[in-house]
Amino acid sequence: MTTKPQQLLISLCMIVKNEADNLARCLRSVRGTVDEIIIVDTGSTDATRQIARSFGARIINYPWNGDFAAARNAGLALAQGTWILVLDADEELEPGSREELLVCAKHTEYEAFFVRIHNHQGTERASQTLTVNPILRMFKNRPNYRFSGIIHEQIAAVIVQETPDAAMHMGTVIVHHYGYADGVVERKDKISRNLGLLKQQLEESPGDAFQHFNLAVEYMRLGDYGQALEHIGTSLNLAKPGTSYVHLLYKYKVRCLAVTGDYPGALEACGQGSTLFPDYSDLHHLKGALLLQVSALAEAKTALCRALEIGASPPLYHTESGLGTYLTHTLLGQVCQQIGEAHEAAACFTRAAQLQPDPWPLIPRLTRLFKCTGREPELHGWLAGQLPGILTEQRQDLLRLLVTDGCYTAAADMLGGGIAGAGEMDGTAQSAGVMEAAVRDAGEIDGKAQSAGVMEAAVRDAGEIDGKAQSAGVMDAAELSYDDITELLSHPAVVPADRNTSLPIPAIAAAVQPWILLADKVLAALVTSAMYSPAAAAARLTLPLPRSAD
Repeated sequence: MTTKPQQLLISLCMIVKNEADNLARCLRSVRGTVDEIIIVDTGSTDATRQIARSFGARIINYPWNGDFAAARNAGLALAQGTWILVLDADEELEPGSREELLVCAKHTEYEAFFVRIHNHQGTERASQTLTVNPILRMFKNRPNYRFSGIIHEQIAAVIVQETPDAAMHMGTVIVHHYGYADGVVERKDKISRNLGLLKQQLEESPGDAFQHFNLAVEYMRLGDYGQALEHIGTSLNLAKPGTSYVHLLYKYKVRCLAVTGDYPGALEACGQGSTLFPDYSDLHHLKGALLLQVSALAEAKTALCRALEIGASPPLYHTESGLGTYLTHTLLGQVCQQIGEAHEAAACFTRAAQLQPDPWPLIPRLTRLFKCTGREPELHGWLAGQLPGILTEQRQDLLRLLVTDGCYTAAADMLGGGIAGAGEMDGTAQSAGVMEAAVRDAGEIDGKAQSAGVMEAAVRDAGEIDGKAQSAGVMDAAELSYDDITELLSHPAVVPADRNTSLPIPAIAAAVQPWILLADKVLAALVTSAMYSPAAAAARLTLPLPRSAD
C-alpha cells in the first residue's frame, strides 16, 4: 500500500537578480514557515544561485524579457503548496509573524491575505519605518490566479475577476522591506526603467487607472509634480468605487498641490479625501499641517486632534509611521505653542517623545519651552516622571544640552540638588562651580580640553549677561532699541555668511552659542514689556535650538 504524499502548505515564490547581499536574510526569515522555495532567477552574475541552493530552493533560469508578471508566473506554475507566498529579496518576514502566517494558512475560507509591508529607511529591522503598506502577498494556489502587468504586477484584481465572491483577509503579518535604503543613483536608474515600462503598459491599456497611479508615483519621485497631478486626476476619474488605492491618490494629490504652493487646492483635496475616508488619519494630519502653514491655528488644532482620536490609520490604508501618533502629537505641540497654550504644548511634545522610537530630537524643544515659560525649575522632575530614560541613558547629552541652552537651574538639579541663584547665573564662584561640574559630568563634549574650553566660554559669556557691557558693545537689555536687536539676531556668529564652512562643529558652537544665549537674555527682558511681550516670547521659542552634535 502506497502512502499519499503530504500536501505542502505554503510555497514561497520569488524573482531575483544579483541579490547575494539580501537573499540569505530573506530566506532565513521564512525557515520553518514555508514548505518549498521556488526562485526565478532572471540573470544573476553573483552568488545568488549558490545562496538559494543552500536553502534548498528550486531555481528556474528565466531570461529577462521586460515583463515582471511573466517572470512571477513562471514560478507559480511550478508551486505545489496550497498557498503561494510572494516576497522580494530585500524583504524579510517579521519573526513574530511566523506563527500568525501559519494560522492564516489554516483558514481556507479565505482566498487571499494582505500583509503589512514596513518600508524602512535603513537596512535593518531596527531602522526607522517610513511607510506601512497593506499588500496582498499570500493567496490560494489556483491555476487561474496569475499576475498581470509588465510592471507593478498585480494579483488582487485577477482573483476578484476569477472568483467574484472571494473573501480576503486584512491580516497583521509584518514584512520588512529595505528597498528605500538604496543609493540615489540606483533609485534614479530604477525610476527611469519604471517610467519606460509604465508608458509601454499605458500604450497597451490607456484606461488602466492603476498604471496612471503608478506613473504619478514615479513623477513624484522625480519631483515633476505637474505630471504627477495630471496622472492622479486621470486615475481618480478612471478608478472604480472601492478601489484599494483611491485613498492614497487623495493623499498624493494633497502633497503635490502643497509642494507647488497651492494651499487652497490642497485643503480642498483634503476635504474631499476625508469625506470619503473619514477614518484615514493621514489626511487629517496633512490638513492640520496645511492649516498651520496658513496660520489658521484653531482649525489646525481641530484637524490634528481628530487625527489623534483615530490614531494610526486602520490596516487597509497606506500610512506613514507616526501619523496619528507621535508626529501628530509633535505638530499639535507646535500649534499649541503658537497659540500660547504652553502647558498643552509641553504635554504634546512629551507624549510624542514617549511614543517616538528615538525621543531625543524632541528634548531640545521641550527644554526650551520649559525655560521660556518660567517652568525650568520643574524640568528635572518632569523628565524624571515622564521620560526617565532620557535621564539615565542620555545623561551626558542632556547635561550638555541644558548648559548650552542656558537651563542652569535644571542642570544644577541634575547634578544633585539645585542652588540658590543658579537660574540667574550671575557670575558668582558658586554658580561657576556648578556649571564646571556640569561640563565635567557631560563628558567635556568630546573629551578634549578644547571642547571643555568651548563650554566654559559659553557659560562665562552667558553668566555675565546681567546688565553689564558685553564685548560686542551691547548694553543693558532694557535699553536696547529695535535696531540693536535686529543687529544682534543677524550677527555673523549666529548666521554665518558661509554655511559650508569647514570649521569643526565644536568651533562653530563656540562662536554661535554665546550669541544665542545673549539673544535669549535680551528677549527675556523684553517679555516684561507690554509692547514687546508677545513677539519677544515667540522669538525666544524660535531661536536656534542647540545641535545634538554640539
